[in-house]
Amino acid sequence: MESGPRQGPTVLQHAVRGLSSGPELIVNSSQRVDAYDARTGALLWYVGGANQFPIPSPAFHDGVLYMTRGYRSGPYMAVRPGGRGDVSGSHVVWQVPTGAPYVSSIVYDGGLLYMANDVGAITVLDAESGRRIWQERVDGLFSASPVAGDGKIYFVSETGDVIVLRGGREPAVIARNVLGERLMGSPAVSNGQLFIRSDDRLFCIGRRSG
Repeated sequence: MESGPRQGPTVLQHAVRGLSSGPELIVNSSQRVDAYDARTGALLWYVGGANQFPIPSPAFHDGVLYMTRGYRSGPYMAVRPGGRGDVSGSHVVWQVPTGAPYVSSIVYDGGLLYMANDVGAITVLDAESGRRIWQERVDGLFSASPVAGDGKIYFVSETGDVIVLRGGREPAVIARNVLGERLMGSPAVSNGQLFIRSDDRLFCIGRRSG
């Protein structure tokens, strides 16, 4: 495995598999987004400009990476991997210059992208075009990433609210529950149950059996 000079501090690494050229390692650094050959370590392609603190993880679906670089409401974009060198003019499917969440990652579900930013707004985007189809301010601060399950999208806020969004192209907030504890970690969905971690406890939400 070969290595090259670092382009900046590494904030996130994410492996993308299923490409004809082999798996790529996506690094969301402070300077740009880099893609490396996962087998050799060679730099393959890069995109985007400097951003001091990119935190969110990318989402990957059907050959497209959906990435945010949201420090101070930075950009979000869709990029097709597999290029070489600077792919800003060749592999960027779409890009929106501002409005991305700072910490929370986006989630893909059914051709749509869902995200919540750090000023309390939930946004739904068309994944193919990046066009915003819905947005609503629900208040709260979102560091945890949303999760999708059973046609719904679940958001948890730092102030202890669990917000349930009906998924699809006519989204709506269908429930808001207050746990009353700080929620920083992303929830998880498994076997019809929603798991949520606070600073001190783990909650399991679902139908009681028996």
